[in-house]
Amino acid sequence: MKPIALTCYSILLLAPLAQAELTTDEDWRGDFPQPHFQSTGIRINDSAPSDRTSPTYLSTFADEAWILPVSSSQLSPGPITPRPLNMPGLQPFFLVGDDPQSLAWLRQRAAGLREMGAAGLAVEVADTAALSRIRAAAPGITILPVNGNDIASRLQIEHYPVLVTPTSLEQ
Repeated sequence: MKPIALTCYSILLLAPLAQAELTTDEDWRGDFPQPHFQSTGIRINDSAPSDRTSPTYLSTFADEAWILPVSSSQLSPGPITPRPLNMPGLQPFFLVGDDPQSLAWLRQRAAGLREMGAAGLAVEVADTAALSRIRAAAPGITILPVNGNDIASRLQIEHYPVLVTPTSLEQ
């Protein structure tokens, strides 16, 4: 019985030494998967489709009432300072709420947003009627209700409406 216990203890003590080194995303600056997959021989399809279409089926979800209301405590309507971004491959998206400023912004920019294939995130929505008003301001564009706090902290923004593209953050 003692040899089995000794073997178990040895395995437990040596197990951390046998683990592969963890890699953080700071170690992968820039082109994340390329070095790893190239070394393993796995082929990657780098070509992005040029005719990106917005997944319209997402905006026709059977019953979105379960997720409402949506409130993003770190965001509020207001002006933003435009700034450049470097996020190649990012599909354009925008953040809006059910406030008058967001609705006016959506009406003014709807054609351009649709043309670039931008998807919308409604970060402040009281109910299904408010979500319907937001979608009516930009027909044909996918707009989904989501909490925007994580996006706000990652992009270091406090206000909406805002358009995020691979090269800029703008209002």
